[in-house]
Amino acid sequence: MFLRHRTHHALLVACSVPLFLACSESLSTGTNTASKEDAFTTEITHEDCDSESKSAAKIDANNDGRADITRVMEGTREICRVLDLNFDGRVDNFLYFDEAGNLRRRESDFDRDGLIDEIGLYKNGKVIEKYRETNLDGKLDTWDTYANGKLAERKRDTNADGRIDQWWTFPDPTKIECPVVATDEDGDGKPDARHDPCKEREAELSAAAQAWETPAETAEDAGATEETPATEDAGTATDEDGGS
Repeated sequence: MFLRHRTHHALLVACSVPLFLACSESLSTGTNTASKEDAFTTEITHEDCDSESKSAAKIDANNDGRADITRVMEGTREICRVLDLNFDGRVDNFLYFDEAGNLRRRESDFDRDGLIDEIGLYKNGKVIEKYRETNLDGKLDTWDTYANGKLAERKRDTNADGRIDQWWTFPDPTKIECPVVATDEDGDGKPDARHDPCKEREAELSAAAQAWETPAETAEDAGATEETPATEDAGTATDEDGGS
């Protein structure tokens, strides 16, 4: 029932990112957050939770003979918890608690392959960082930072080369669907293009609406010419011809 963890050598992200001045070799498993001076690692590190210890309290929620919830205790304090939420015999979540009983770390398997896809770090029970593996290569590629429980910043390695190539910010914390994304398009490790998808979409919609409201000149309008009134001489000539 133990979650198998991906064991790959760490590929350290380039330290040329302006906010990060030094590199570290791996994510700490004993603290809640990495220092801002630390570069990101792509290695997925599992923190031990001994579900087979004598202090472990096991619950079989569906009576299939397998533990679905295992609480590892130290005296009366819960240290960590192992969860099989879909009753398939594989661990879906590891939860870790601080001395006050607050959640401090969560490891999750979302795609039911028995491997860790996300590591969440918490302080006083509130999420502060999340590290994700999104392309099934066994390495972290997305690093999220939270402020007051809301997503504030995201960094991504989209081409799996171990270097950050996208920097996301969220000007409006209530609209995470509207990030501003800086991208490294020439591979030098520095942002050189900026995209604001929501503003770009608004501009496109505005242009389309304006085009719709301004009717195109019709062929009839384009071909219409002002009639030329008959001249007095022309009328006189007609009269003269008619009188002869």
